[in-house]
Amino acid sequence: MVSSAILEKEASVKGIDRIWDRGVLCQIQGGVWSMEARLHPSDINVSGDLPEFVKLGSKKLLPAKVKSRFLNTLGRARNAAERYGFPFFINGSYFVPFENFEQLKESVEKERGAFFGYVDAFIDKYAEQREEYLETYSSHKNSLIDHYPSVEYVRSRFKFEVVYYAANITSVVSDDSSAEDMYLSWAVSAMNSLREEARQVADAITSSIDNGTMDGRSMRRVQGLIERVSALDMLDDEDLRGATMALAGSPSKFTANQLKNVATDVNPMYVRRVLLDD
Repeated sequence: MVSSAILEKEASVKGIDRIWDRGVLCQIQGGVWSMEARLHPSDINVSGDLPEFVKLGSKKLLPAKVKSRFLNTLGRARNAAERYGFPFFINGSYFVPFENFEQLKESVEKERGAFFGYVDAFIDKYAEQREEYLETYSSHKNSLIDHYPSVEYVRSRFKFEVVYYAANITSVVSDDSSAEDMYLSWAVSAMNSLREEARQVADAITSSIDNGTMDGRSMRRVQGLIERVSALDMLDDEDLRGATMALAGSPSKFTANQLKNVATDVNPMYVRRVLLDD
């Protein structure tokens, strides 16, 4: 005879795994050449102010804005993952509902293409940029010039990979009860963040009405909220969806207040019942 504890454990695991009926995880793995070298004592044996290329523990080999272009591109990709989903608690991943998968994929691939386009352009002008930088700091050229790696090495340091997957949560977290607790904590946080967003949109509409600044931009926020609630609300809260639609159909302080009244923080026990126990 199977014990009730084992049955409860199996039911819990199956409940957790039901999330993969709704979407997948997305992990964006990126890397950028540091464009820096380790700082040596001789580098700061200078009179007067330190040169601009010196920073704590290291020295820059190129202007910071060069590196920023790559980091910003990776950042936009991760922002898209957060816009179309929620940060997940496994390996820096994002949970993305199937409804948003194609939109996310399109956004991320656009940034990935731009990233490697920047890499190609950077490599093509690597020698030129190096010489310009050395000319800028010509009095320190000897302390910088030997730290520039080969073109092949530099190219190898740029990475932008995207992985879409479904994980066995209980295999990632050693203890089954911990896996369940982590999953529920994540789900409650995600649902509350969606409801906080709804309250913020309601407040923004109220302010626009009070200030006489209601326009298409104001309503675009409402439309964006409709799309996020439709795709991301794992509780399938009809009251939340209805109040959001009502605000879009008849924007007023009354409908904004109605939305705030229903977009309250969720009850963790209710989240458990919907996502694990049903």
